[in-house]
Amino acid sequence: MTVEYKGSQIDIVQYNEKYRAQLESFELEERQLIYSSLPKEVLDEGLMDANRRPCIVLNKEGEVVGFFVLHQFYQHEGYDTPINAVYVRSLSINAKLQGSGYGTEIMMNIPTFVQTVFPDFENLYLVVDAENQAAWNLYERAGFLHLATNPEGPLGKERLYYLDLEGKYVSKLRLVQQGNVIILEKDGEATGHIKLEIEGKTAYITAFETADAAVRESALRQLATFVRKTAAEVEQLVVRTDEPEDYLNANFVHMDQQEPDVLTKLIRY
Repeated sequence: MTVEYKGSQIDIVQYNEKYRAQLESFELEERQLIYSSLPKEVLDEGLMDANRRPCIVLNKEGEVVGFFVLHQFYQHEGYDTPINAVYVRSLSINAKLQGSGYGTEIMMNIPTFVQTVFPDFENLYLVVDAENQAAWNLYERAGFLHLATNPEGPLGKERLYYLDLEGKYVSKLRLVQQGNVIILEKDGEATGHIKLEIEGKTAYITAFETADAAVRESALRQLATFVRKTAAEVEQLVVRTDEPEDYLNANFVHMDQQEPDVLTKLIRY
């Protein structure tokens, strides 16, 4: 067996039959079963399809803590995504082993893992039910971009997330609050900062400094989730800029055509 990814708490490997017994006893909480299938329910279908790769997440004690399927050339109903894409599907964390930070480490490192399994693919997608805010907060924190919302998914409203695997992913970028300044830390070192001024339900971005374009893009993708967690009263982000491209790529929009340099992003749904 080849281990494709080794992290501080987890290893991610492609499926091996010796893990079947653990997958048979894999548990999800009742609420989680609304959003995700048990691994045993999708495993054999994945093994019979050459375009699917069932994957196992192990902790350092060799316990199965997570499961997901990588599906190449998949097209999710309701979205027009490139054919040459990989979707992360059926992602779940074993209920018996939750609460140890496994989910965060999995999402931070799935992009690296995907590139070892499918090195010729550049587009990574996943779909999550809109009501599952804990999940999509995690995806945004890992740098995934919310591309679209489908109001008529199988279980209701759902959200499509995307990550560009071609050099734009910034591993382990962290946003750290220091007063009204958010420090951008990459691999433990400060690589820029964002300043916010909060007035009522609006957080204004008054400064955004980093020399690294990839860090800038990843920080913008994470910023909404960060503000939702640290400033419960804020409902929107606003920035005034004459260089809108990065913000537009992170779902900021022109709300007032009379002010073309002002961009807004709603962060409460």
